Amino acid sequence: MSGGPDAFPSALHRADNATLDSFPDQDRLAVWLGPHFFHGAMGHFRWRVIHHPCQPGTVLSWDEILSLTNGQIPDAVVAAEFSGPPFLLGMENFPCLTVFYSVDTHIHSWHPAYAQGFDLCLVSLPEHVRDFYTGRLRPEQIIWSPPYTLDEARPPDPLPEKKWDLLFHGTVNPELNPARCSFLAEVKKHFPDLRIIATGGFAAFFPKARLVLNECTRGELNFRVFEALGCGACLLTPDIGPALTDLFTDGKELVLYPAYDAQALVARAEALLRDDARRTAIAAAGLAAVDARHRASHRALALASRLHALIASGEGAAMIAARQRMAGEIFRNVLRPLYLHHAESIDIESLRTAYLKAATAKFLGGALPLQTSPAGA
Repeated sequence: MSGGPDAFPSALHRADNATLDSFPDQDRLAVWLGPHFFHGAMGHFRWRVIHHPCQPGTVLSWDEILSLTNGQIPDAVVAAEFSGPPFLLGMENFPCLTVFYSVDTHIHSWHPAYAQGFDLCLVSLPEHVRDFYTGRLRPEQIIWSPPYTLDEARPPDPLPEKKWDLLFHGTVNPELNPARCSFLAEVKKHFPDLRIIATGGFAAFFPKARLVLNECTRGELNFRVFEALGCGACLLTPDIGPALTDLFTDGKELVLYPAYDAQALVARAEALLRDDARRTAIAAAGLAAVDARHRASHRALALASRLHALIASGEGAAMIAARQRMAGEIFRNVLRPLYLHHAESIDIESLRTAYLKAATAKFLGGALPLQTSPAGA
């Protein structure tokens, strides 16, 4: 995987600045597989979305897609990862536009290979976008879709009384996040009033803190940044480079500290706690930035407008046809080795069987003739 400043693309196809120039006359149909993410907001932009959560240990094929739509060929299928192994098979042959939504590339290095079986790929972490350039997908088919927060996760009205000076909300498990646990313990030595909450919804806690602390376990741009700012909190977050500073301004919309430097963090926190006006101004500016560009509706608008444009222009039909012509090559060179790898490494028998069938071309769910009418309508 790539990393470091040189790995950050200077010009990305982005999903945080989209507009929808025109709506189609009728809603188009999409099937959204996996976690909810922002699928609910797609309905605001002339998409009728059928959502199917994919449970660990299961895989889906084209037959399952048609069962969800009562036999209607959808205009698009979105496979949103749930930080598990591949769950959609045969997509290289699907007769509609296909989208892979990759969030945890810092954990799952197989995502860039798997994405080559789709027409579009949304990538949450910008420093990993170039990893997806190594296959058949062109740069314009790979879209940086930054994290976001929910439209409804906002500061309550009226605002609650502040209860904590410095709050961290998130998983605290020495086996899963040893660096995080060590860092928080070090912070607590210098700032004993640090409040750590590991359970419950973030929206119930962030508005009650004068300062919210973020930590990025693997130096990734995480959802906590957007969730805290969207709740109107003044955020202290590690400096992870352009992935963050391309979106927010240090000292204006949030405050950066050197990663894992507890003393530097505490010095910044104490300075902010002494300056109510500055802390309030930063919180307000951070909230305004999220309201303008970084809520679920913004990400939904970006994907909805891109798919509508592809369909209206006929480019979507061309993408489908190109993918289907290359389906055999995609399967042999990319997907088959990936399925064999997972069949050997996974301990869930149902998945091992499914991947072996897929790798030996016995999984026929996606083997369909070319049909371009949905994307050309």
